Amino acid sequence: MNRVMTQKIFLISLLVALLLGAAFEAASQEILVVQNHKIKPYRDAFSGFKSELNSKFRGNDYTFRDSNGALEYLRATKPDLVLAIGMDALKRVKVFPGVPIVYLMVLNPSSVVHDERNVTGVSMTISPEKQLAAIHKVLPAVRRIGLLYDPKKSASFVKRAQSASKEFKIDLLVKDVSDSKLVPATLNTLKGVVDAFWMIPDTTVITPATIELIMLFSLENHLPVCTFSTKYLDMGAFMSLDINAFEMGRQAGELATKILLGKRVSELPPVEADTASLAINESVARKLQIPLDENLRGKALFLR
Repeated sequence: MNRVMTQKIFLISLLVALLLGAAFEAASQEILVVQNHKIKPYRDAFSGFKSELNSKFRGNDYTFRDSNGALEYLRATKPDLVLAIGMDALKRVKVFPGVPIVYLMVLNPSSVVHDERNVTGVSMTISPEKQLAAIHKVLPAVRRIGLLYDPKKSASFVKRAQSASKEFKIDLLVKDVSDSKLVPATLNTLKGVVDAFWMIPDTTVITPATIELIMLFSLENHLPVCTFSTKYLDMGAFMSLDINAFEMGRQAGELATKILLGKRVSELPPVEADTASLAINESVARKLQIPLDENLRGKALFLR
């Protein structure tokens, strides 16, 4: 094949690719967005989702419904994709097996999603590996960390955390509790034994009553509490590693893009939030006499 012919074939292939790309960008997708609460984290998550999809597709048609309205809508029509924002939305729409479903802002999706092959999404959980890396970054001298959990709810997370702790040469002292009433006595077994307390989103361990108890335990024993939400900083926690709703939405948008391009949902396993917001309570740091790196002062940091 001569050089001229090769160039012609290349140019034709390039033209076809460009035309297909233009057709792809121009394609309109019908997306049903299901949510029951109009709150800022949900809005931020949807903004992230939309920004990702709008960079790949043009003229997307977004239809909004609450859980009840979504069921009626799905019986009448079949959108290209369903975005379920929040646990309530996911519980209701997962019963429709013929429609690809991507979820967002769901803390423990495995509790409601089992063998459904049309469901994937981004959980609100930040991996234990990433959380431990953040704790080690801020508290490099800490070697013994206490953690309470309910095996029925957090066994998998804690198992991964125990494995990851070895990498940072951290001794993770885990105590299981099957009832929130057992938290006070179990917490006391950590007194004088650990250098910090790691609070994970386990609904057996974390209740309004136990939160106050944990913060009091921290104050009395001069232990920094490392938690999963900035709302606990005002209550006395030392640091938090929180989800970033916009970035979670972007992740969900990446999953949705692959589905709309023809990827099977069953080939796209659920993922954890890949971006976390690290914040430190400097007042607590001063009280506990914890030295802080200058790069950690006065601002929230995004960790990937």
